[in-house]
Amino acid sequence: MISQKISAIVLAAGASTRMNGRVKQLLPWRGKTLIENAIEAATQSHADETLVVLGAHADAIQPIVEKTGARIVVNSDWAEGHATSIRAGLNALAPVIAAAIFINADQPFLTRAVIDALIERYRATGAPIIASVFAGRRGSPVLFARAYFAELQALRGEQGGRELLAKYPVARVEFDDARLGIDVDTWDEYKKLNE
Repeated sequence: MISQKISAIVLAAGASTRMNGRVKQLLPWRGKTLIENAIEAATQSHADETLVVLGAHADAIQPIVEKTGARIVVNSDWAEGHATSIRAGLNALAPVIAAAIFINADQPFLTRAVIDALIERYRATGAPIIASVFAGRRGSPVLFARAYFAELQALRGEQGGRELLAKYPVARVEFDDARLGIDVDTWDEYKKLNE
């Protein structure tokens, strides 16, 4: 029996440069923080484990993550770009993990149902790359099977999974609600969501 163990990797190493000096991952959202929101969606899903990749504000964020029971990976090379966090997450996975789902820490409306839909598609079809599509727009999270781990680990700088999505066939899981795919990049965007 081939392993179908899946790891959820929450990417939370960014420096929040467009947040007016605030740590984005720790912004309040519906009674918790944005990072807790993402971790909760991952840990409540059917993923076999949840990893959180920290970087820029690791000291501030780590105590919050520790309370969730998720495994913490600190990416000391975070300043070199997004690719280093993907690499750090993948390097921390046990050989038994068959696929990884990359989740952004700044998607306030993300739910476990989105993550579970990707997992179900993978377990039913074995499709090696599965992307979420929200009201017609491709977004995060995305699942990659182990066959692509080496290529993901070879990414550099600000490169991310998009490079592979452009190159290979991608299975899509469609969601009608565009809000599920929203990510928060600026302080103004965050304020609008709270209005």
